[in-house]
Amino acid sequence: MALAPSPLSTTGSLEDTIQDHLDGVADDDAVARLQANRGRWIETLYRLLDDAENAIDDAAKRLRGAERSLVVDDLEAEADRIDEVLTDLVGPAKEQPKRSSPDSAGPAAPREAGKTQLQLSWLPGRIIAFAGGHNAPTAGADDVLARLTDAGANPDDWDSFQPVKLPNGSKAETIVAPIQAVLGWLITLSGSVTAEYEEGSADASDDDTDDDDDEAGSIDELIGEAGVSVRWIGLAASLAVRLVAQGRMVPQLKKSRRNGEQNSDGAAFSVHWDPALIDQAELTALSSSLPHAVTALGHRQEARAATLNILGDLINAITCSAAQRMEVPAGPPTPKNKSEIAEAVIAHLDGSPFVAPNRTGTEVIRRMEQWAKPVTAPLKFSLIVELDAPDESNAWYLKVLSPTANGGVEPVEAGLVTASNSRRKEVRDQLTRLERLYEPLLRPGAQRRGEVVLSQDEAWRLMTVDGPRLKTAGFDLRVPALSTKKPSPSLRLTSEDAESNVGAQQLANVRWSAVFGDVELTAEEIQQLASQARPLVKSGGRWVELDQADLAEAAAALAERADQTKLSGADMLRHALGLEGTPFSGGISLAGASWAADLLSSAETIPDDLPTTPEGFEGELRSYQANALAWLGFLDAAGLGGCLALDMGLGKTPTMLSHIGLTTASGPSLVIAPPAVVGNWAAEAKRFVPHVRVR
Repeated sequence: MALAPSPLSTTGSLEDTIQDHLDGVADDDAVARLQANRGRWIETLYRLLDDAENAIDDAAKRLRGAERSLVVDDLEAEADRIDEVLTDLVGPAKEQPKRSSPDSAGPAAPREAGKTQLQLSWLPGRIIAFAGGHNAPTAGADDVLARLTDAGANPDDWDSFQPVKLPNGSKAETIVAPIQAVLGWLITLSGSVTAEYEEGSADASDDDTDDDDDEAGSIDELIGEAGVSVRWIGLAASLAVRLVAQGRMVPQLKKSRRNGEQNSDGAAFSVHWDPALIDQAELTALSSSLPHAVTALGHRQEARAATLNILGDLINAITCSAAQRMEVPAGPPTPKNKSEIAEAVIAHLDGSPFVAPNRTGTEVIRRMEQWAKPVTAPLKFSLIVELDAPDESNAWYLKVLSPTANGGVEPVEAGLVTASNSRRKEVRDQLTRLERLYEPLLRPGAQRRGEVVLSQDEAWRLMTVDGPRLKTAGFDLRVPALSTKKPSPSLRLTSEDAESNVGAQQLANVRWSAVFGDVELTAEEIQQLASQARPLVKSGGRWVELDQADLAEAAAALAERADQTKLSGADMLRHALGLEGTPFSGGISLAGASWAADLLSSAETIPDDLPTTPEGFEGELRSYQANALAWLGFLDAAGLGGCLALDMGLGKTPTMLSHIGLTTASGPSLVIAPPAVVGNWAAEAKRFVPHVRVR
């Protein structure tokens, strides 16, 4: 007795079957099931047609250039297929005006002829190249090879391949190359678009536009007339390189299905390197921009799954290529048990196949998948490793936090209890993996799991070495800011007397200290830091490691000056000016209330732009004479003497006369000069400072 086809139970299975029918892959049973649900079939088709129309309008508004043409063409081809099925089911639709671009004011104008561009597609282990574009003619295989050569590819790596069917129904000739053979070219290709991707333009759909902007032009110079699929493959290769460089891949054992690699005694197996700990935002950005051309030759796949497969293929090619250069012990020629298969895996990390018993090899596959699952499965959240700044006892406190379902955080030990069953399992799995990677968390004596007190050396290692490794392994890291630039040491001389009006020859109590950045250290503090394996201080809001050699030199400098507890203002000034010598390039700074400190502070107030016509001076000074006049005035106010040393003929006499003219209120000035120039002094005084009485 014939049975009627059973009705479909869920909307999801109905839409999947309808999509299979639209793609031409539905079998007779699927068509019979659709006929049994004819009403829902038609209703869903109308909805899919509306969605396609809306997507066409959105793409026409949002996208630009050649990519808009590619996307709109794909969507219109999908809409046409839906319309054809609806015509078969309900008859032809009433006459409707043709679709037009939202930018147009009237009926759609004929589209401009498109540009034939180099395109790349992917099949497992292979890259396929063809040339075409929206509303553009396709190119022959020889033309495709020439375009690849212009883009830097080696023509000897490519062979002929089956044609690819384009969305408009036409076919394009293709050529193919193994990913392993063109890997270097793909990585070079990725370099021309990596900067665009890393600057935040992760949307690989920004293809060439008619407005030859500088960025697109510079990329085109490197890769020629390239379509969006070439750019996307370049971005995928770039991400694959970065993942491998960060160690984000794991070996997995796969059963090989290639001919000639199986016999009656067993099956062929090979190692395949899979991506691990991929940033979900980065993966979403790449998969959401997957061009149709990249998967034109493969089976229909959801974009995220296709992107993961392509990344896995690229990562496998990169890692296997590196593994071929490693020298490893030869594996057993005919592995029989799990132990021997494990040895064979190590010996065949380059992906070369080996034969092993089918059942035993399959068990090893399951074990390796289970081992890698914590890093290959998509992470719903990441545990947080947080390090607090040290307390008064100089102890650094580390704790592991777990994100909560409502967006907060809690100690990981609480997450192991309060979270839902599925979330609790992920917390436990991540914590177990974290403890394997960071051994201090397994230190006995901690009151709670996920909490530990670190030494200063361990804290430094977490901030510099272990932390980045944990971050690469998929954990969030929150540590105090660390400066990698070590500060240059200097000495500081501080006056401890409250009064600052003492003169140059009066003594003041002083103390010496060493300065690293904005951190001032006494001799005792330096001794304490020097005893630590990793001396750290907080400078400028960041923790910085001090050099042990600098600490030793600072301790020696302070010890040498330990008995200099009283200095005059003049002595302090000589130290500040470097006249007494200093072991550090940073010199000696003055602090506290002292005559010398005030003197140097006042020197900083001298303006850069000095007047060249001082009061009472009949004439105009040159700029260097104005500087000399300001310097003489500063020394005079400080009660110090000075020496005005200029070459003959540069105007020392007018400079000194302008200074004397400004200081007549303080009493007479005595000029001691050879008799030959006394007359000249008198004449220039009458000329430049006529208000000054000269005898």
